[in-house]
Amino acid sequence: MADLAWNGVGLSVPDTWEPAGLERDGLLLEHDGRPACELKWSTVQGVFSFDRHLKRLARLHKGVELLSVDLADTPPAWAGAVAELERAGLRLKSFLWRADEHRGLGASLHHPATGLAALVQFFVRDHRDEDTAASVLATLRDHTGGRTVPWTLFGLTARVPAEYRLETFSFRPGRYTVRYWRPRSPRRQGRMPAGKGPGARLVFERFVPADVLLRHADLAAWTRATLDPGLDPGPDPGGSARAVAWAGVARTSPLRRLLRRERHARGRVWTTPENAILAVTVDGTDAMEATVFATVAGSYGLV
Repeated sequence: MADLAWNGVGLSVPDTWEPAGLERDGLLLEHDGRPACELKWSTVQGVFSFDRHLKRLARLHKGVELLSVDLADTPPAWAGAVAELERAGLRLKSFLWRADEHRGLGASLHHPATGLAALVQFFVRDHRDEDTAASVLATLRDHTGGRTVPWTLFGLTARVPAEYRLETFSFRPGRYTVRYWRPRSPRRQGRMPAGKGPGARLVFERFVPADVLLRHADLAAWTRATLDPGLDPGPDPGGSARAVAWAGVARTSPLRRLLRRERHARGRVWTTPENAILAVTVDGTDAMEATVFATVAGSYGLV
């Protein structure tokens, strides 16, 4: 089984399942080019109604038959998975669905402690798929209530301080980028576009192949040219010869200094034995403490 985690939700899936679609709050997984599981989630305030949730799903998916079912009407393995999640504090309502030639099992989930509301549906073709769906469902975890939030996807893993929120992401061949944003005031979270106003942006990146990218430049020169010409990367404080790092106030204008809007920058870039370049940077009007940054950068790696 492979562990996946994305924007507050995690689960373990068969090694042959691959992410085929990715949203800020959603995943589509495929097996041998065919859909296997779709997962969507959000955070809700106040009372949560399973019936309203399923009716809304039916309205959004015309032509899909949805039938809410009791646990007694589901396979034993599925009922066992539901019971396991309920012991972990989640509330669930199971349903059967059918659309054209596809059919499957699903569940609407709610975690009262965090407000997480999720919808997971599996594509079922035979009894073996039912058992697999149940085993995956049992691993679903809500990470939104922790002090740090993990993400593990496309061969990368990291942990992010909970006050940072996912901003944008891009998984293009050769360069993966995941950006998070933390406004200075928590009250501004979600009320204005990410990146606007005082705050800090945390960025994780992966570049490949390292030997080709560094063919005509050392790591420090490549970092300046690729990430920011204004950077002054130097030796890694940790002593690694395969890494460069920097920390301090970035070059800025006299007006920004006068307004106390100086830009603080901290980062670490290193090469891996797997021929990749990894980078963690934090940049903004608010500085990240060195110990916090070391923990975040230390959590980032290949899996």
